Amino acid sequence: TERQVQFTDTLNNSIEVLENTLNNDPTLQSQDVKIEVGGRTKELYSLWHKMEMKHDRNLDHITDLVALRVILTPGGIDEKTKEAAADSGVWLCYHVLGLVQHLPGFQPMPTKVKDYISFPKPNGYQSLHTALMYQGQSVEVQIRTSYMHQVAEFGMASHFAYKDEMKRNNNQQSGSKNGQGLYNTPWLSSIKEWQQDTVCSRDFVDCVRRELLGRRVFVFLRNGKILNLARGATAVDAAFQIHTEVGLQMHGVEINGKPVPISYKLKNGDVVSILTGEGRPTTEWMRFAKSRSTRSKLRAYFRSKQHDSVRRSGEIIFFDYLERHENVIRESSYLEYDFEVPRNAKELSPFLPGRSHFNDVDELLFAIGKSHNHNFLRTKLSKIFLVPLKVLEASDESPLVNITRKAYASQVAENKHISVRDEIVDESVQISDAVLPDGEAVEYADAECACRSCLPVRGDAIVGTRGVNVADAPTIVHRLECPYAQQALNAVRSSSAHGDDVIGHPVKLVWSDEEASWEEGKINSETFLAEIAVMANDRKLLLADCSVVASKNSEILKTGSSSNAEHCTLEFLVRVSDLQELQELMDKLREVHSVMSVERRFGSELLE
Repeated sequence: TERQVQFTDTLNNSIEVLENTLNNDPTLQSQDVKIEVGGRTKELYSLWHKMEMKHDRNLDHITDLVALRVILTPGGIDEKTKEAAADSGVWLCYHVLGLVQHLPGFQPMPTKVKDYISFPKPNGYQSLHTALMYQGQSVEVQIRTSYMHQVAEFGMASHFAYKDEMKRNNNQQSGSKNGQGLYNTPWLSSIKEWQQDTVCSRDFVDCVRRELLGRRVFVFLRNGKILNLARGATAVDAAFQIHTEVGLQMHGVEINGKPVPISYKLKNGDVVSILTGEGRPTTEWMRFAKSRSTRSKLRAYFRSKQHDSVRRSGEIIFFDYLERHENVIRESSYLEYDFEVPRNAKELSPFLPGRSHFNDVDELLFAIGKSHNHNFLRTKLSKIFLVPLKVLEASDESPLVNITRKAYASQVAENKHISVRDEIVDESVQISDAVLPDGEAVEYADAECACRSCLPVRGDAIVGTRGVNVADAPTIVHRLECPYAQQALNAVRSSSAHGDDVIGHPVKLVWSDEEASWEEGKINSETFLAEIAVMANDRKLLLADCSVVASKNSEILKTGSSSNAEHCTLEFLVRVSDLQELQELMDKLREVHSVMSVERRFGSELLE
């Protein structure tokens, strides 16, 4: 009770001294400024909450037990000059700050001045804060204009009602229907960007708490503009805060006139200069970006580049197929008019949609590039040019296909058990001899150059591909039924001298012979990746039991699992030495209780 009386006396005396000083100031009198001085003592609950948050229960360390507020309203305000008056009152706040710092009987406290007018908070809050000492008791003083007070008390909605009526009228006069820019504030812009991301509510709240309500860092641009960023922001965040195109074209950054890495963490008062030109983002930038807005823009850029790459791949596959089957398509088409087979996307556009559901050429080419499936390609061509699907399938048929199917069937027969047969290697040589030009040398397969889309293992029927016009290009090892291998072989069968420009030229491959002494050391150390899918009735400790078996018979690199009400699928990415070791592993897994089936996957989902 005694402390409360002391606080009340301090409040009353402070208000009286401050009012007398401001009312007698000639500058304020000449400006016809309306001055309101108010104050309060901190409520018990607010006091307790602040001590709990700061983990400090000493009242002497709380600087705002007694707080004063000065609200300045410049004279001569009307509806036409409301916006100008709100801005013109700013300099008066700094004038009052100088008066407050020299109040008779008060001692200013060092390092306690906070300028939220020059550096507003992200929510738009503006004010000047300072602290004084009066008879051993700290007193906080807030200085603001009436406009700033309205925003502080009622939020950003009052900002729109108070200041934006003229903008609204201007938008109507200029014919703007959406009022774009009317509500353009940093925190609203951030929230609108986050809404475009598919994130859960917990992530959204964390972003608001960390990036809007957390501590801030203020940096300058060379033109004097101030950037308000979250604490811990880097040069990458600053570049994208300026403009998305600035961030995408950044190739360097200078801080205070000195070059620094783009991972540099910004500090208060830094002068930032972003160097733009031929720079392009790399995935490493994602590690340096701290704000969600920056990461979202980078993800959009990488998705766009990936989309363009897939579309380009689909365009090459599509028009290469058209060129090789041009005569068949023209002769077998049921279109009611004569046509020339299109050579590019622009010439293809008039043929869409046909009987396909693609109205846009880019969407069609992207779907083809993404699927990388010849059946899908033939189906779309059949519907666009009205060519019987069987005709396109027949044009692709050859002795190679039958042999390929035979080799593949021998591996998946007997409940999809994989068995090792010596004739598989022989078949791969025969197949290569049947479709590749005479005189091609047979090469030994290199386990380090295995195709990630099919994951061949020693004992599989294989064929290689080597890049066209690429010096010292490695020979990629494919399983014979791999779509990439088939595409390269089809290019040779269609009399293309250089094979497929994207996949490469096919190469005869065999697995190295254990009897070759010069290769013996390498054979013993070669291992291969393979992915196994285990279907089972779900039960406790199922994953543990299967993992024990897999670890005893191979090296486990990665695992995955999914389940529904009754069944589950376990995935194991393992390293084995050959097909026989993989077969033994799968046989052991089939013996585990509750396991229904074990299959080897074509390629891998865990590697993606």
